[in-house]
Amino acid sequence: MRYQPAYLIGLFSALAIVAGFYAGGFWLVALVLLLYFALPVAEHLAGESRWPSETRIAALSRSAIGRYDLIVSVTALSFILLVGWALWAVSVTTLTWWEFAAFAVLMGEYGGFVGIVTAHELMHRNRTGKRQLAFLLLSLVSYSHFCIEHVRGHHVRVATPEDPATARRGETLYAFLPRTIIGGFRSAWSLEKERLARKGVSAWSIQNNILRWHGFTIMLMTGIGFLLGPISLLLFVIQSMIAIIALEAINYTEHYGMARERLPDGNYARVKPEHSWNSSHILSNINMFNLGRHSDHHYQSNRPYYKLRHYDDVPQFPYGLAGMVMLSFVPPLWFRVMDRELERFQASAARSSSVTR
Repeated sequence: MRYQPAYLIGLFSALAIVAGFYAGGFWLVALVLLLYFALPVAEHLAGESRWPSETRIAALSRSAIGRYDLIVSVTALSFILLVGWALWAVSVTTLTWWEFAAFAVLMGEYGGFVGIVTAHELMHRNRTGKRQLAFLLLSLVSYSHFCIEHVRGHHVRVATPEDPATARRGETLYAFLPRTIIGGFRSAWSLEKERLARKGVSAWSIQNNILRWHGFTIMLMTGIGFLLGPISLLLFVIQSMIAIIALEAINYTEHYGMARERLPDGNYARVKPEHSWNSSHILSNINMFNLGRHSDHHYQSNRPYYKLRHYDDVPQFPYGLAGMVMLSFVPPLWFRVMDRELERFQASAARSSSVTR
């Protein structure tokens, strides 16, 4: 999407959650239904956008780039403020159990599809301040180690059996979730331990970002419990769980069945655009900083969201990212759609390979 204000859609989502909370009752449930059912349909009807071309990318001015970066920072701030407000709001407002449940779902999905996605954009930036902000955002959903595992683990091992974030063909989302959550933490700890060992520092040092940021989350939860009460603490826990599941459901869809070739020397082939599923559906991409352009993101992980390109000759989602995530929760439908798409791409790739030989 070339129009910069479109990427501020996350702010309007936050305002909708606040408005739904104070409207209460039916409106909270209506927002949940809108998220789970209307959004996938809307993104399919809205269609795709192939922007930007290489010419457009080259023409981006410094001021335009600054505005794109500012949008990310503003969205990060909106997530921090929304979480703070939500924890306070439930401590001073009487809700029925189903109103609380609907609100927790909305907060969790916002955390997964906006908060963590914003952190994902920031963790790939070279500036220390941006990466620290990514850690902070992830600590608000109790998943700060993802910042380590994703950049230094997943991007190196993607589309290989060694990557806990790459779903295997025939693996359900429900089998994938415990494997990737546990495996991701183990990988992050190992990577951080190796980093500190090279500096001659113990893994149990305060310099360990896992200990530092998960420790921050624990202190934050303790403060929430003492200052705001058990209902606010329960909201924090539930929204964290839902956000983590939303994130890993995205991982599941974007790498399902992908595999890099094992070379004679034992190494894997270089990561290329065809090793991730791609989606250029416009509505999901403006809501998630072009996360659907995952093929280009893994090909060149340092490219900011506004420069990610569409590829025609890579695995393409038949629906937008929101629709694919919803589909992943129903394994029979998921396998029926995605195994067919996977076979279609593999057959096309085999034909192209035979022609070039």
